[in-house]
Amino acid sequence: MDVTADQTLAQDLLKDLREAQSRLDAARAEAASLKVLLALRTHQHDQAWQEGQRLAAALADAQARAEAATVTRAEAQVSAASSEAAAMADERTEAVRTVLGAVLASIGHRALDRRRFQELIARAGREAPDQGPGAARHAVLLTEARRVLGIAE
Repeated sequence: MDVTADQTLAQDLLKDLREAQSRLDAARAEAASLKVLLALRTHQHDQAWQEGQRLAAALADAQARAEAATVTRAEAQVSAASSEAAAMADERTEAVRTVLGAVLASIGHRALDRRRFQELIARAGREAPDQGPGAARHAVLLTEARRVLGIAE
């Protein structure tokens, strides 16, 4: 059988066409696998992004709670300090009342009985607590008693 040049050319073209078709099929298969891989990576990226957003929200919430706890602690300290200051002010007021009461109790017909006044102040000093807000009475009793007696500090 004699094969003409046209037939050889047609066979070569058919062979080239089949090779091109097989390469095209391989490229399509590779493109499909790349699409699957891209979809998988996109899904993983979305999950990672969502997890990052969730963690960022949890961090912000934890920071807000920590800040609220710090503010609450600071308010408690301020409240404790102000109540202690109020207690000390009450004790100083009570000490001044004690001195005034001692002055009134020591006034005789003509003048202040200094010995009686000093005894009353000494008794009040012994009765005053040595610790806590009541300890502020000692300094006030001493200062005001000296003022009443005319003793320079």
